[in-house]
Amino acid sequence: MELVINEASYYIPNKWNEVSLGCYMDFVEAYSEEGTDLENDIALLSSFIGAPIDMLGGIKKSILDEAVERLSALMESKVTEDLNLIVEIDGVEYGLHPNLQDLKLKEFVDLDNKLEEGWANMHAVMAILYRPVVSQKKGKYKIEDYDYKTAKKRAELFKDNMSVETVNAAAAFFLRIGIDYTTITQVYSKMDRRTRRKATRAKKKSLTRNMDGTV
Repeated sequence: MELVINEASYYIPNKWNEVSLGCYMDFVEAYSEEGTDLENDIALLSSFIGAPIDMLGGIKKSILDEAVERLSALMESKVTEDLNLIVEIDGVEYGLHPNLQDLKLKEFVDLDNKLEEGWANMHAVMAILYRPVVSQKKGKYKIEDYDYKTAKKRAELFKDNMSVETVNAAAAFFLRIGIDYTTITQVYSKMDRRTRRKATRAKKKSLTRNMDGTV
């Protein structure tokens, strides 16, 4: 379904692989527990189609309702946890870190710091975990050594081009703490700082405990 606003067309996604990480991050930031249903519906639509909120004020309520109904169905659907070891973006292959046991201190510290911020830094988390593939042989691959400067640039690329589906699968694999990761993302923003630190420590332990190598 496409939504036409001021002669501009906006695509309404109906699959999670059509939703970019950045769009979902925008929604998490815009959503408010104190907001009305209408305010959060508008935030959802604005985030997922990339249209400014003030622009949505000019559309018919019936059209808004139809669009939100479609997005609500998407939000209620399960996000796959099928792991993508390698993803291709703009012609470049990025491989998921094959073994967190091999994380160097600088990688681990940066990853820990990014996890502390939850969804606000999820693109940066993915940029640490996924890096350019430099070689492949017999089903195994080697990724580029970690560099925070290139990771910072890659994070912005991932924000716009990596799907929520890929992120969720990686998160479920790396960050599982016994409950569905979708639940973690919904609850995470409500935690106080002390609770969030405990959650982060639990995630750190899971990072090293659950990984024996993916390839």
